[in-house]
Amino acid sequence: MERFFDTNNPIMRFLSRLVDLAVLNLLTLACALPVVTLGASLTAMNYVTIHQARNEETYITKMFFRSLKDNLRQGIGLGLIYAGFAAVAAVDLLALRRFDTKDTTALMLILTFISVYAVTLAAYSFGLLARFENTVRETLKNAMRLSIGNLPRTMGMILIWVAWGAALLYLHKAAPLAILLYGVSLPGYLCTLLYDPVFQKMEAEINTQSGTVPKEEK
Repeated sequence: MERFFDTNNPIMRFLSRLVDLAVLNLLTLACALPVVTLGASLTAMNYVTIHQARNEETYITKMFFRSLKDNLRQGIGLGLIYAGFAAVAAVDLLALRRFDTKDTTALMLILTFISVYAVTLAAYSFGLLARFENTVRETLKNAMRLSIGNLPRTMGMILIWVAWGAALLYLHKAAPLAILLYGVSLPGYLCTLLYDPVFQKMEAEINTQSGTVPKEEK
């Protein structure tokens, strides 16, 4: 019995991580409620999940609000860019649904794929903003380079979000609770497990002349 409650027990570590992700999700949603702070909130979430992926000691609330404060201005800018894209994509999808032709169906599939890709691009972007000093423009450019240059990992991230969306549809009535507790933190954490090895390689080979500096080393 003592072994079961041992913090080094794999089951206890798993349960502890689930609790941490639930807390992180609640913080992320709460700080994203003003909408304009969505990007800063997602950046803070990625800051925490990167530390979790590296099995570094994490104080969820303290680390979250530290990153939220440090990246507020750039996070807002980056968030507004993705929010604008999401709004345009949503309007286009709703408009296309009014027509039932092969052409519009194909366009809807293409737009849906682009939208899902944009979600993974956002994961790279907010992760980069959380970890590296750079402008919003350069962060977006680097996110695109990483997503294309690490295509297998990017496809894995797409599959994570598609699977999570399918799971929410399957859960049906329980979906609101799942979204409240793990809506963005769970798929976000799984995506971090995929992109963080790339970040670690970047940090090991970092070129100070590029202007991209790990925030942890400032």
